Amino acid sequence: MIYIPSYIKINLTLRVFVPRDDGYHEISTLFHKLGPIEWLGIRRLNGSNRDDIINSHNIEISGTNIISRAIEFLRSKSVKLPPIECNIWKVLPVGSGIGAGSGNGAALLEWASTIYDLILDPAELAKFGADIPFFLSKTKTALATGVGERLKLLDPLTGIYALLAIPNIKISTAEAYRELDESRKRGEAEIVPVSFAIYEALNLYADLEKKRRIGFLPNDFVAVLRKKSDFYDGFFDLCNSTFNNSLAWGLSGSGSSVFCLFTDKHEAIKAQELVSSKLECDCKTFVLE
Repeated sequence: MIYIPSYIKINLTLRVFVPRDDGYHEISTLFHKLGPIEWLGIRRLNGSNRDDIINSHNIEISGTNIISRAIEFLRSKSVKLPPIECNIWKVLPVGSGIGAGSGNGAALLEWASTIYDLILDPAELAKFGADIPFFLSKTKTALATGVGERLKLLDPLTGIYALLAIPNIKISTAEAYRELDESRKRGEAEIVPVSFAIYEALNLYADLEKKRRIGFLPNDFVAVLRKKSDFYDGFFDLCNSTFNNSLAWGLSGSGSSVFCLFTDKHEAIKAQELVSSKLECDCKTFVLE
């Protein structure tokens, strides 16, 4: 069995624009890769008439998962992929806004592209995992537009440690987008211009490169999430008032995960202990680079 690392991402910025005709939304986001934290084990099965076997350990994945869709995609491109067994060692809950599922799918696709010498179209990949083109890129940090498939690769942000907190709050991506659209129809939220979103992201990237303290990072879903739980204001207040050496903090994707950035790993670990003791919420915490 071959073991392949699987990464996650956080959105250092996330601006959402109007819905497209296909139901997707155009976005502008500053992606940053963390990990690896999960792993895939892959082996080819003997015999051509066998079904694929997909096992998820620690956390159950219900329904058609992204690994199955990635396998179907490869075979639809005439890749001679034999039946395989794929074991996924899950650590992170589904629907956390950190692209863990897309990271799993990307890990499988990267393995297959190496074995079969494939060139994969980012626009096609984004249809079943908007974060997958970023995970398959050879960079740690990128500005993404479109639905996330158009990438401007940036020099990787290094020397930054992320305290990641994932509360036990279920957030449907589709529901979050729907609520954001409805709030805009009611005049409760505005859409920033695309040019401003890109300018904003690149300026924040420059500040993070220079390790300047920024504070709260922009994400259009923050107002939606704040209505669902007091956890978010509690976490952000800790980042601002208690974590004196914090660099920046925000929400990843459409939730539920939040993060706080540090330049010192020991400071990030101390903050991790405080989150567990001060916030009255069941949540998982990690410190990742």
